[in-house]
Amino acid sequence: MSNAISRAYKLFLKGYSLRAIAKIFKIPKSTLSYKFRKAYGADYAEQRNHWGLIPIIQEYTNDKSLSAKDRQQIRDWMNQNFNQIIESEKAHLDKPLYTNRKLQQLTELECSYRKGDWRSLFENTLTSTY
Repeated sequence: MSNAISRAYKLFLKGYSLRAIAKIFKIPKSTLSYKFRKAYGADYAEQRNHWGLIPIIQEYTNDKSLSAKDRQQIRDWMNQNFNQIIESEKAHLDKPLYTNRKLQQLTELECSYRKGDWRSLFENTLTSTY
């Protein structure tokens, strides 16, 4: 397996789309998909956990309330521990973790509550009835 394909697959597991990776490596998307199937199996796409730890870490690295130094430390930690994170992701594909953004979207969708998340809605409901 070539080093470029393993780097590309690492980006895929981090959440990059095939199209974005194909642009980065300047190869056709279909070739990239073929190489991934050949190297990682026909179910290579199923190995990416959309509701795992990586999106949560990425949410922190994009958080403007953290200092640039803190965000860089989080990125460095993720890169140093990437293989362990991926193994954990693969082992827990059936156990979703939600980012704060996703929790807010679910609250708005399920409860029509835009002022906070479902926990604050629940707490407000409990305290207002007593």
